[in-house]
Amino acid sequence: MPSGIHSAARHTPALLHPQQRTAQTAGEAATSRPAPAGSGARRIGPHAVPVTPLNQSGFVSSFRNSNSARIHHLSQLGINPAFARQVLSDPQLRDAAANDVARIRTMALDAFPTLNHITQQAARAALQRTDPRQHRDINAALDDYRSTDGGHVLMSISAMGFPDLRSYLHSIDPDRDEEEHMQAFVHEFATRYNCLSGYESDEEEAIDDVRSRLEGLLPEQARTLTDYLHQAPRLSNVPLMRGSGGGDNPLRSLDNTLRAMLRGESLHFNSFLSTTASYEAAMDFTGKLSSTGFGTPLYTIDFSDTQNEARNEVLRRDALQALDNGECDDARRSLLYLIRPENAAGVSVNATEQALNPHIGQGHITGQENEILLAPGHIFIPQQLIRHDDGFIAVGALRYARDAGTSLT
Repeated sequence: MPSGIHSAARHTPALLHPQQRTAQTAGEAATSRPAPAGSGARRIGPHAVPVTPLNQSGFVSSFRNSNSARIHHLSQLGINPAFARQVLSDPQLRDAAANDVARIRTMALDAFPTLNHITQQAARAALQRTDPRQHRDINAALDDYRSTDGGHVLMSISAMGFPDLRSYLHSIDPDRDEEEHMQAFVHEFATRYNCLSGYESDEEEAIDDVRSRLEGLLPEQARTLTDYLHQAPRLSNVPLMRGSGGGDNPLRSLDNTLRAMLRGESLHFNSFLSTTASYEAAMDFTGKLSSTGFGTPLYTIDFSDTQNEARNEVLRRDALQALDNGECDDARRSLLYLIRPENAAGVSVNATEQALNPHIGQGHITGQENEILLAPGHIFIPQQLIRHDDGFIAVGALRYARDAGTSLT
């Protein structure tokens, strides 16, 4: 199995010097508003760590660590303008990034049959360790999560601790009229997940049915699946991928996620984390074609390369400036993760469903995406970020925050 992505070129060592800081604006006044979804503190190993939600959904948050402290220190230093121009004009930048991307395309789990088999065996072992009387509930929870009518969204909200949809929506926008917010969410949900088919003659009845289903969420199914994934055998050194497509919708925006990683912060997945064994499937979720990818790779920022701090700091600032100036309006909408699990808690969904339903036949199961579903509470530690003209790729380690020995960095 490939060991990872490596920086291809070495550049001039640090050319950094202290720079005068600008004054900060005043902080927001304290209010009695409900805490936004995805905010507060999370237990990561033995630590209680404050987290910040990265979009309105609250499904993903970020937190600071020793690496972000190091990058913050670097951000306060000045850079020789001539050195910055030299770095950004280096023709090897694009070549090195293109080589990194070419390797990533070949590193999905499906490209390693032995590792794929081990992952499937681990999923079967997880099921064998459970009481057979629980199998029906586990099967039902997986069916709801993989359903095409948005069950994964409802279970994800439940897994974050919200008792009903109304309380979740209130945490998203406490100033909005609750009934109007509920109606708007139900309509958008019904349209996005095609919940109105079969109701062509009575759309109002369809909306009422969808609303009744959404209001209660799926708490029992979410609890069953969370507990099951928590006790699953841990996964390590298994390359996984995840694709995300954002945009201007505040529920799905990736802008803050990119900025957090560029600050060196880690990500905390507050709910279920769906990954895939296929590069093509991951690209589908970004909204881009796997055949064309994200267009031209521009450069790779290596957060772990302390030998070339000045060079990577130039690239990091350039990416942030591009976000600030609107030069990344297309790129900030698509993000692909290459994930290296380190004792992650999850299972192959296909292998689990096949073990639960041996009568269905392997053909039905193998025709579906090879999804690896991970428990709520994983952290992603970015190691590299590859900027393209039409998207970003993040490479990093994944750990299960709810295990006692989990390290922050």
